[in-house]
Amino acid sequence: MRQNMSPKHRKALATKIGKALKEDTSILSNEMQKILADDLVTAFFNRLDVLTHAKNNQARHDLTIQCSDEALEMIHGHPREG
Repeated sequence: MRQNMSPKHRKALATKIGKALKEDTSILSNEMQKILADDLVTAFFNRLDVLTHAKNNQARHDLTIQCSDEALEMIHGHPREG
């Protein structure tokens, strides 16, 4: 999860989520609504972390492929056929 998220920022996000889902979570007690909102903040940032890592890994992979294509072109004198 994002390391630099302050407790104040986390609470503000949980409050926004709680307000957005108030009608859908009205069956729950206020305490359970707060717990759910906090869990959703955690889930959101965990998913964001996973997607960020996947994006970075893909960028590294694309760079490796690009370098490999350039190396093959230098070795063979023509672009790689794909």
